[in-house]
Amino acid sequence: MFEARKQGWVPSETDRTFRLEFWEYDSELVEGFDYDIGAVLIASAEATGESELVTVLADWQLSPSPLQFVYPWDSEDPK
Repeated sequence: MFEARKQGWVPSETDRTFRLEFWEYDSELVEGFDYDIGAVLIASAEATGESELVTVLADWQLSPSPLQFVYPWDSEDPK
C-alpha cells in the first residue's frame, strides 16, 4: 500500500476496510500439515482507511514497513 503510493498509484477507495488478525502458532507444528491445531487468536481489529490501519499497527507495535510483512500470496497461511 505505502510502496504503491510512492510509485504514484492512487487508491480507488479512500475508505477501504482492513481486517487484521494476529495469530500465535505452535512452533513445532508450523512446518506440518496441521500447523493450525492449537493456534490462538491473540488480537483482531478492523480499520477503515489507511490512517486507522497505521494506528492499529502502531498499537500492535508494528510498522507498515514492507520488510515486516509477508504478502499473502508469498505465505503458507491459507487465510
